[in-house]
Amino acid sequence: MRYILENIEAEALPGEMRRRGIPPHQRLRVVVETLDDDISITEMNARGGGFAHLAAEPDIYGDADLIERNEAFRG
Repeated sequence: MRYILENIEAEALPGEMRRRGIPPHQRLRVVVETLDDDISITEMNARGGGFAHLAAEPDIYGDADLIERNEAFRG
């Protein structure tokens, strides 16, 4: 089946899918195109939380490592 949903606010999407009879566990192909030009891809990623798990990762490199690396490439 193919449904085209246009100009829908993100929080309204689950209700719109239920209204159209799309079951909760149906596998979907989704293309997201924002209509607000004010939001960048970086901001969208930050708001979405897809990288939130990285906050728990240890910092294995510090500023000193970057300085050494830059000096090595100046050569």
